[in-house]
Amino acid sequence: MTTKFPRQWLIILAFAAIYIIWGTTYLVILIGLEDIPPFLMASIRFTIAGVLLVSWCLFKREPLPTARSIGKNSLLGIVILVGGQGVLIWAEQFIASGYTAILGATLPIWFVILDKNQWKSCFSNKYIVGGLLLGFAGILLLFREHLDAPFPTEQTRMGMIATLAVLMGCVCWVSGSLYYRYRPAPGSIMLNLGWQLLSGAVFCLGISFIAGELDNFSLSSIGLHAWLAVTYLAVAGSIIAFIAYNWLLTQKPSAVVGTYAYINPVIAVLLGWLIADEIISTYQLTGMMIVLVSAMLINFSKYKVMRLQKY
Repeated sequence: MTTKFPRQWLIILAFAAIYIIWGTTYLVILIGLEDIPPFLMASIRFTIAGVLLVSWCLFKREPLPTARSIGKNSLLGIVILVGGQGVLIWAEQFIASGYTAILGATLPIWFVILDKNQWKSCFSNKYIVGGLLLGFAGILLLFREHLDAPFPTEQTRMGMIATLAVLMGCVCWVSGSLYYRYRPAPGSIMLNLGWQLLSGAVFCLGISFIAGELDNFSLSSIGLHAWLAVTYLAVAGSIIAFIAYNWLLTQKPSAVVGTYAYINPVIAVLLGWLIADEIISTYQLTGMMIVLVSAMLINFSKYKVMRLQKY
């Protein structure tokens, strides 16, 4: 009895981390954007998290990574963090944080489409195929308002571009994750993540410079609330929740751990409505529900297929 309670509490706390922390990051990004340009904010976030992780690994005297390992992690940092997270932060300038989270719930759909090694088993399962079709119907519904505008304004055009950017960011996140799954870099998860974060930070800083974000910008213009937002994103979002996520994958089925993909949007929508006065339309709410049902159908059906393959 004494050994079960601590482990059970750790599991509860780990799920709370990936549900609540990742669910709140969408609103926290919005707070940071009030004072910090998007790619600069991503660079600061990744730098804080990367330095902390790499420093911890060096303190533990983990072996230094090889040039090949640094190269692979640098590529992953660009694809996953810059393409997945940096673009998402940029998009929140033009679309609501809750709506952004809804788009992020399409991750299970992209995992099925892009994981070529699982195509045979996944596409032979009618529930997974049905979930994919349902998911794309939900995505089309999310686009409905943009497509229905008879005379698109600059705001609606940028909303459409931002929506597409977030979906492409999801594709980048999944592509990088699958590459890491099948071709992992040597070393611990924390050390690999640290190098990915540092490479993502450098690349985001380069984009920030090219985009002119640093023109007429001063660190003194960043308020306390923005610094707290970036620190929260770095420590809670990029370190605590990520470590909890990877640990949970060793304790629970991946489909159960993957439920964060459809809990996060609900939290993000509620927080956006309560705190940021964001308005989610009926089309968007309906689309969200369809996408979430699709994600659940794909996740749990895929897990059952993978279990059957083991026997």
